[in-house]
Amino acid sequence: MKSVFPIGTTIYKPEKCSAGYNLVSGTGVVKLINMNGEISHQWNIDPGNKKGFIHRTRLLPNGHLMILFGSNKVPGHIAEFDWQGDETWSYTPEHSAHHDFWPTDRGTVFLICTCELPKEYNQKITDPIRKEKSIFGDELIEVSREKKIVWSWFQHEHMDVNWCNPIPANQNWIGGENNNTITDWTHTNTIQELPQNKWFDAGDTRFKPGNILQSLRQLDTINIINKESGSVVWSYTGDYNGGLSGQHEPHMIEKGLPGAGNIIVFDNGASPNKDLAHCGCSYVLEINPSDNNLVWVYEDSHFFFARFTANCQRLPNGNTLILESLCRRLFEVTPEKEIVWEHIQTDPAQRIYRYPYDYCDFFKKLPIPRERQVTPPKELRIQPDEERNL
Repeated sequence: MKSVFPIGTTIYKPEKCSAGYNLVSGTGVVKLINMNGEISHQWNIDPGNKKGFIHRTRLLPNGHLMILFGSNKVPGHIAEFDWQGDETWSYTPEHSAHHDFWPTDRGTVFLICTCELPKEYNQKITDPIRKEKSIFGDELIEVSREKKIVWSWFQHEHMDVNWCNPIPANQNWIGGENNNTITDWTHTNTIQELPQNKWFDAGDTRFKPGNILQSLRQLDTINIINKESGSVVWSYTGDYNGGLSGQHEPHMIEKGLPGAGNIIVFDNGASPNKDLAHCGCSYVLEINPSDNNLVWVYEDSHFFFARFTANCQRLPNGNTLILESLCRRLFEVTPEKEIVWEHIQTDPAQRIYRYPYDYCDFFKKLPIPRERQVTPPKELRIQPDEERNL
């Protein structure tokens, strides 16, 4: 037996929301969920679960899905599917892809790939425990539709291999033997090619469109790589209640959206090593990258917490969509931090994105959703069986 919680849409104030379809991925299935929690479209991508766990799903402007698969038994790989769910393209890199990908308008795709440190770099490690083990970082690659690597960047060639998380997580912990702070050096979980932005327009070349933003979970850091030189040109660890702790999904907000040019990130608070006030409390931070000052923060003490995974997304009306992943809670908040939509899901999605109703031509073929307000009761009590005529 387990406790029973509501599922589906539990709060909806249509007049205050930025409505659209929510892209939710589960085990072998991807769904478009409308604002009232109803399935508007479904792709049965992998009914036999042979491709591995779905790490990330994005909807392309042509209505195709791009999905990152992988598991302990299946190498991490990227695949594209049409509106009917038929596979149209796939790529399996030499080193297993994981966590995230970024499709470009050029047709290329950026991937994060696990990479063992070469011996000559392993020998530079001074910590005696780490030096005796196989240490894994990541290689960032850009691959073409012809499956050719057109750009690559190895973390160990540009970062200090002795910069590591000071809190050990041994190989027997719940995250798995290869997901720890000793051998899993950086655990990169997000990649983004920078969009056009006001900082570069004003002359700040650190934010040149095309440079690469990455999130290093184990190092509680996000940074930007100059794609041409390979050097790290911007970095952020933060100082809000001790700074970042196991963060996910940093990305620069694109032009046309409120906050454009700022970087928004889900700061998990998984294992803070500077300030225990952050422990068990997650934040969504909006950062002005030109001076690293905070523009906006969403928090709700220990009532808001996702130890791992999760994401956030700025919406066209200025609201922010937030996935509190481990408790499967997806919600939308206004700039004033009012919750105007909430959905409790049954799928184990690690990332969820919302797309406006006019995002692609295929959306026009779907029935127009009927927006119905949802107001939760002040409290919900389950009556004894005999009073419910069971």
